[in-house]
Amino acid sequence: MERYQRQIQLEDIGLKGQQALANAKVLVVGAGGLGSPVLQYLAAAGVGSLGVADMDTVALSNLHRQLLYTTADVGKPKVQAAKERLESLNPNVEIRVYPEGVHTANVMQIIQPYDLIIDGTDNFSARYLINDACVKSKKAWIYGALFKHQGQFALFNHRGGPCYRCLYPKPPAAGEVAGCNVLGVLGTVAGIIGLQMAHLALQTIIWPEEVPNQSVYYMNQHTFNLQQLKISKNQNLCDNVQSESWELPRTNALANCELPKNTLSLNDAMVLDQALFLDVREIQELPRIGAVDLQIPLGELEQRLNELDKEKTYIAFCKSGQRAKTAVNLLKKHHFEAVYALSSSAQHLKNAIENENSTTNEVY
Repeated sequence: MERYQRQIQLEDIGLKGQQALANAKVLVVGAGGLGSPVLQYLAAAGVGSLGVADMDTVALSNLHRQLLYTTADVGKPKVQAAKERLESLNPNVEIRVYPEGVHTANVMQIIQPYDLIIDGTDNFSARYLINDACVKSKKAWIYGALFKHQGQFALFNHRGGPCYRCLYPKPPAAGEVAGCNVLGVLGTVAGIIGLQMAHLALQTIIWPEEVPNQSVYYMNQHTFNLQQLKISKNQNLCDNVQSESWELPRTNALANCELPKNTLSLNDAMVLDQALFLDVREIQELPRIGAVDLQIPLGELEQRLNELDKEKTYIAFCKSGQRAKTAVNLLKKHHFEAVYALSSSAQHLKNAIENENSTTNEVY
């Protein structure tokens, strides 16, 4: 009573609303810029059970917007650091973690125990996977996205409302839309959109019949402008997704990105004969990988094509896989034939190279 006194005092919440929060089970997929404020405020509000799905580790570049973590957490798995922080914030909340993240093979099993799913990821393949899994499972989910100084959020698939595909039927082509790791983002924008998502979640739990379920909200923090877009349900499309014949989007367990043609798994990349690894991240991004053959940031790649040999095989990689796909498309346009995007992150590549070197040393 003392912990939640200020919100229990609200006439339209009271003990009944607080009990609804205590009984709620919410899964947050992605504990980054959006997931960080969502998790903190849901835990503080007394949501009874929180799931955290993320396979990433805390990086120094996360800390300007992911206030769930501290400098001491750098290098830790995000789910571990998140669990420790959330339990210290509110020990009455049950925290369950999924360090493998959410992907095609496990999504239906992971979301099954939860009432509400919140998407805090930053890639389209994960977003469409979450949407389709929630439609099949008849679960509501909350969406949020960032673009420079702008953000958007919405509640989908709630009480017969539209799903994400009713708004965007198909995902954009690989590399067509850049993410925050390329364009940048101000930490407060991520915090504001994350808080809107958290508030929408609380509304959905406490007032499920009153919450807006047919609108997408667009916020421009540069101009402080808020717009509401009404969306209509495409019943045929939702029925198709819900059918047994509809297959979930195929994503990779490591990078949670689509696996189109010219994309290699980490295992395949490590044994590809004579292939050269091409790092298309910015120079200051970590972790640095000493054994990498070439380091050309994506923004400079087209001007530095003379440094590459069209007779050789290149495997481009970045932090999440998105810029690597863009690099492959660019090289293909300039008639490079043997080019691939690595589906794993730079951290996984670094670990694989170090393990391979360690094994080699032991043999010799």
